[in-house]
Amino acid sequence: MRALAVAAISTSLALAEPAFAQGDPAKAEANKAEEQKKKESEEIERAYKDMLKRMTREQPGKKTDRWDPWGNVR
Repeated sequence: MRALAVAAISTSLALAEPAFAQGDPAKAEANKAEEQKKKESEEIERAYKDMLKRMTREQPGKKTDRWDPWGNVR
């Protein structure tokens, strides 16, 4: 009887071990979602900084002059 109990316990542990090794699928999906959000926020931040760089290059260097966006058209 004792041998049967040991065999049953060892079999159940052997079958359950791969499930424990895989981890929690809900946590894995949450980690993927967090990584996606980080990537998107980095892309948005990079685009924002690039836009700011372009805007500062277009404006004149002197702060005393007023910036005229239609100056080249006239």
